[in-house]
Amino acid sequence: MVLTSNERRAFFRQQCREALAAHIYDRLGLVVAPSDVRLQPSVGDKYAWSVTESKKSLLQSNLSSGSVGLYRSICDELGRSLEAVTPQTLQVAQLKRDHLPREESGSARTDEEGNGSFTAKIRELECANNNMKNELDRTSIHLQESLGENRTLHTRIRQLQDELDSNLSRATQLEDELVRVSGGITKAMQVLQEYDAHEGGMLHGGRQREYCDSIDSMVLAPIRHEVS
Repeated sequence: MVLTSNERRAFFRQQCREALAAHIYDRLGLVVAPSDVRLQPSVGDKYAWSVTESKKSLLQSNLSSGSVGLYRSICDELGRSLEAVTPQTLQVAQLKRDHLPREESGSARTDEEGNGSFTAKIRELECANNNMKNELDRTSIHLQESLGENRTLHTRIRQLQDELDSNLSRATQLEDELVRVSGGITKAMQVLQEYDAHEGGMLHGGRQREYCDSIDSMVLAPIRHEVS
């Protein structure tokens, strides 16, 4: 039996509704009749749909007016890029995605956190990514501080090297001056020694004359007195 276009569309729509209802029960333990399943549920429905960016178009139509292609795509992506979550979980995911402060994060944790939910996995990866970004920022700041300290250290090393070169140059000058002064002192000592030797000879000759004069006065004085 060949189905008409409307019959074929109704068949796949019902199949899609049943798949969505079964998925809601598997994920949230919530019983929803296939005829009551919506792609844009209200807050009172106690479930919501989380979908990846690339598959957002799946939720832009109503099930009642969808096409066969839409129904097939929903069934194919169910549990992969489309899944049922609680409204609180969806709100938390949206707040995280928009980088807004998350309120009452503890109450937003639901059963899909540990049942393989890709929404929870995305939130976990986003949290890990934020932690890595924060760590990267801290590492970058530390690196900049280290580079600043390194530049300061290199500047200080150059200053010390310049001071060392200056001190070495001054030490060389002082060494040359010391050699010159030592040479002058040596020459002065030689001159003094020669002078002392010369003065000593003159002093020795004077003493000999004084001795001779003393002998003359002691020996010849009586003779001169007698002669006179």
